[in-house]
Amino acid sequence: MDREIDDLSKNLRLLIGYSPSITQVCNEIKISRQQFSKYLSGRSSPRLRSIQRICDYFGLEEWELFLPHFEFRHLIAIRPPENISNYQSYANAFVSEISAKSQSTKNLAPFLGYYYNHFIVKAKESMIQRSLVQLFEADSIVGTRTIERIVNVNGASSVTKYDGIAYYSGHRLYISEHESFLKQTIWHTTLYATTTRREQFFSGLGVGNTTASVQDISCYRSIFQFLGRTVDKYDALKGCGLFKPNSSEIPAYIREHIENKIEIEKSDMSFSCLLYTSPSPRDRG
Repeated sequence: MDREIDDLSKNLRLLIGYSPSITQVCNEIKISRQQFSKYLSGRSSPRLRSIQRICDYFGLEEWELFLPHFEFRHLIAIRPPENISNYQSYANAFVSEISAKSQSTKNLAPFLGYYYNHFIVKAKESMIQRSLVQLFEADSIVGTRTIERIVNVNGASSVTKYDGIAYYSGHRLYISEHESFLKQTIWHTTLYATTTRREQFFSGLGVGNTTASVQDISCYRSIFQFLGRTVDKYDALKGCGLFKPNSSEIPAYIREHIENKIEIEKSDMSFSCLLYTSPSPRDRG
């Protein structure tokens, strides 16, 4: 009997993974969340009426719900629960949540404007790269536009653009963007940010993949420098490019905190961990 309850709880947890939320499932099948949590943990087994409600909701036969878990996983893999088609899919629910967090009228309004983004490009002799980032309101969400301008040794310049979306949650500012031309490179930036006071610098991490290989993943320390709600874009773009680590054109705070290393203290020892992992599209060219 204990084995049967264990399999049942695992099977229920698998089904919940296909649903937008436990709360929504409980509301639909009219079982309290507290009681349903006992089923999920294996502390209690549902009565026949509750089993019928659960099976009707997920489109299962009663005997299927009590299958050994490895058999149940195989069943669900080839025949997903019916409630996916009856309710908003997990993917749509996630997108809706992100869209809600990108509403500029509340948390994101203080962050609208222009920024310099600084990060160290490992493949270019640890040079600091500075790009221009804009956060703007469009269609009731906050969009982003990043422009990277690199000047080669012969004086020729190349420009790469990224388009994306910004969202705010838990005192973190998130930016997800893709390269505008090929639309294959995805880049995510997470910054420590607060809406309670205006900061000039926001620090965090950027991580993404390359257009050359899906196996290339990079992680950089990233520092945003707020420029203002409006700027002269031409002058701002002239300030973009590659800079030596000790360049006076880079603010002292950024030079002191931009290294892709973190110090981890354990007992009486200190370890240096390199954040950079592998070549980035921003390393190429």
